[in-house]
Amino acid sequence: MDQLLKLKYHLYQRGAFFVHDDQINKSSSIKEDIDKLFKNQKTKPLQSKLPAWDAAVFKKKSDQEKKELRKLWRRESEGLSYQWIKQMMEPDKGLVEKMALFWHGHFACRTIENPYFTLELNNLLRANALGNFRTLLMAVSKSAAMIDYLHLKQNKKGKPNEDFARELCELFTLGRDVDYTEKDVSEIARAFTGWMTDENGMHYIDPKSHDLGTKTIFSETGNFTGEDVLEMILKNKHTANFIVRKIYAFFVQETINESHIEELTNTFYDSNYEITPLMKQLFNADWFYESQGKIIKSPVELIVGLGIMFELKFPDQKSIRGLQKYLGHVLFDPPNVAGWPGGRHWIDASRFALRIRLGSLILNKGIILDELNPELDEVLTKKEKKNDIKFYEEIDWPKFWSRNKDAVIF
Repeated sequence: MDQLLKLKYHLYQRGAFFVHDDQINKSSSIKEDIDKLFKNQKTKPLQSKLPAWDAAVFKKKSDQEKKELRKLWRRESEGLSYQWIKQMMEPDKGLVEKMALFWHGHFACRTIENPYFTLELNNLLRANALGNFRTLLMAVSKSAAMIDYLHLKQNKKGKPNEDFARELCELFTLGRDVDYTEKDVSEIARAFTGWMTDENGMHYIDPKSHDLGTKTIFSETGNFTGEDVLEMILKNKHTANFIVRKIYAFFVQETINESHIEELTNTFYDSNYEITPLMKQLFNADWFYESQGKIIKSPVELIVGLGIMFELKFPDQKSIRGLQKYLGHVLFDPPNVAGWPGGRHWIDASRFALRIRLGSLILNKGIILDELNPELDEVLTKKEKKNDIKFYEEIDWPKFWSRNKDAVIF
């Protein structure tokens, strides 16, 4: 029984963020737990208190009013980050939110300055988190957030901008230098010319900016559109392999086992890029349960896990925002389009020391002083003045011990 419990703890730690001992069915099989984990998931979009976007109203505002409004937008996006952290802690959303967190790093897009972009893209990732990758890829490519971030509006006939085309191949689908050339990237950019969003953020293709000329992409010639290119990329099995590798590194371990990758790639590709069958196969594999202790949690996973473990309220948005900055994982604000490097990059000298002390600081109402590694301090102060982060949580210890009195420690 102890061995079975060990496996179940591992499932819920990786498939969600944390599980209390009293939430585990001691008599069920692992397969039954996996099925239950998927069946019980609920999807709830993040919501903003801002009024619906109205381009006409915004245009009428003065420059000063627009400046003040942008400050408000920044605060609202930071509030959405806090809202997401709290939602990750809800018991019936762990798997969906963890998958959304994975896709958030995969389709890295900086939206911290615009809550409308933030809501659009984050809710899109959540809605498709366990659905179909083809649907997700198409939707992300047409989102106002991605079109803005990778300069698709500047991609016009005669003057193609290759930013989206390059990242589409290298970071979102095929991987670096796999089955495409620099010429392919240039031709793919031409296929996406004219991809725009209107003043209300809806995708459309501007016929004046779209290149209708013949293009040669992946050794095929034709009058290809952006959607044609996405389909061509999805036909290439290297796309399935690339996505599987990133999922494996996120949920299993950084050290890649090629035979495991091949198993998962075949399932993913043969299912026409359905995400749920892929994840169920991963969670049912014996080797998944042999990967205990082989992943370094991201700061957000660490914060959420502690929150669930001790049923923290995290009453102060500022403290959560500060933790993300100190630990190097600010939601909606990736370092670049490649996202967060993850793994051992999470634990440089200063951040590792903070991670070790974090539980004690939160549980003992500690203070994170306004000083860390001098180099990290310099990076953070470039953006804003920092302040000490204080915690004032009340832990219901009797409840915690009651919920975990039969927990098996390994």
